[in-house]
Amino acid sequence: MIVMAIATFVGVWAQQFSVTGEVTGLQDGTVLQLVPMSHDNESPIAETIVNEGRFRFDGSVIDGLPFPMCAYICVKDSRGGIYLMLEDSPAVVNGNVIKNNADQDGHYNYDWNVTVSGSPLTSKLNDYQAQRDALNKRFSEYHERHAEVLKQHNAARQAKDKAAMQAIEQTDAYKAYAADEKEFFATVERTYKGIINENRDTYWGPMMAMYLMTYFTEREKPMFESFSTEAQQSWYGKKMKEEMMPAGDTGEKAKELTVRDDNGTQYTLSELAKGKKVLLIDFWASWCGPCRKEIPNVKKQYDLYKDKGFEVVSISIDKNEAAWRKALQQEQLQWPNFLDTMGAADAYKVRSIPAMFLIDAETLTVIESGEYARGEFLAQKLAELFGNE
Repeated sequence: MIVMAIATFVGVWAQQFSVTGEVTGLQDGTVLQLVPMSHDNESPIAETIVNEGRFRFDGSVIDGLPFPMCAYICVKDSRGGIYLMLEDSPAVVNGNVIKNNADQDGHYNYDWNVTVSGSPLTSKLNDYQAQRDALNKRFSEYHERHAEVLKQHNAARQAKDKAAMQAIEQTDAYKAYAADEKEFFATVERTYKGIINENRDTYWGPMMAMYLMTYFTEREKPMFESFSTEAQQSWYGKKMKEEMMPAGDTGEKAKELTVRDDNGTQYTLSELAKGKKVLLIDFWASWCGPCRKEIPNVKKQYDLYKDKGFEVVSISIDKNEAAWRKALQQEQLQWPNFLDTMGAADAYKVRSIPAMFLIDAETLTVIESGEYARGEFLAQKLAELFGNE
């Protein structure tokens, strides 16, 4: 007798969905999860167990999540999965799953060679995935075609031989690779923009932007503004906006955060800003080259305006505390510094660094963020804010 585990759910019932599967390659007892697709670390909405190659997810999407929804099925605590759309139509998964070796973190990677039937929206998603697969194939082909010159260039880079790198870059072989690389990324941009623009009137616009792109910055703001009101206000649209402007849009309240110093004392955003006029929150790491290249500019601005009410707070996302402390000693930063042990980076949706946020310390509203809170933009804004004092 075959027994299939039925997924369990917590929360308020909403729209019904059903996903059944029959696959080879997964051991009995393997735990599968059904997870909403987004750039955040979303909690699974359901779990089930594989029995004799079969599994089943039945239930409802809880309130607060979208429906229809783009989600993926994966083995718990592993990498790799299959994307599909949860909708009213029952989806059926068939095929083979291959378990690969574990990575350095001990996580196994699974290749899902499967098809999904019964779901019209998944078919639409698969059409777009086919375009991305074609790009992946093209990437592999031209890298294989230029493998020898890339091997030479990589060896010179690892040896830190700049002269050799420059000599290789002047060869016809490397120039041919560079031309293929340029054309490839131009094609990627055209393809992705085409897919996103095709769907800008519905939730599919921001959903596909999230599906195709790794992260969002303020550079994607024109894309977001091209979406319809319906798309912007969808679950995916709100997620996209929050990621582009994690501290909030200009003039909006900044996100709350908490940090802790070496003595265990905790500080909130309001406590860090107390008695100041302008606060710069700088998320960085010892290993981040662009972060450290920005430090001289921040030091210059700090020296110019610290006596007028300008404060800087640096929050490191380093996992290696010793590396962070070594960087602090090297950089000799004169403002408060913290290692992020309390989720400040998560609160500000930091996915790439440097991530900088200029905040009005009196109202705790956002003045500028992203690229507009560093470099020459930062210098200009601070001159504007403090210039007449």
